[in-house]
Amino acid sequence: MDRVMFHRNPVDGLVGCDSVGPDYLDDPDREVAVEAGVRLVNALLRFGVNLEQISADKVCHTCTDVKDAYRIRLGILTVDETRAMAAQLTSFAAEFERMRELLCSIPPGRSDAVDGSS
Repeated sequence: MDRVMFHRNPVDGLVGCDSVGPDYLDDPDREVAVEAGVRLVNALLRFGVNLEQISADKVCHTCTDVKDAYRIRLGILTVDETRAMAAQLTSFAAEFERMRELLCSIPPGRSDAVDGSS
């Protein structure tokens, strides 16, 4: 439906039009941004990191030139919260790296070393 405002003379009567539903006010750009934010939070929760203040904020197009209508704001973290999150992610990264190196050191065709009994 075209959202152009028509200026009519009251003598001409009301404009005939189809009614709109709640989807008329939907914002697909926000839905896309929220979906991305939810995916990020769920991925980080698996690592023990919770971004409780994450939000999807509309970008003001009059004050900045951006390609997305919304930006994901991660919130405000204290220094201690930031250090704790970084430490949590660093410990998982180190463990993944250790496991990758272990798997890379196993000779081809040797599956018994994967369980750590070598």
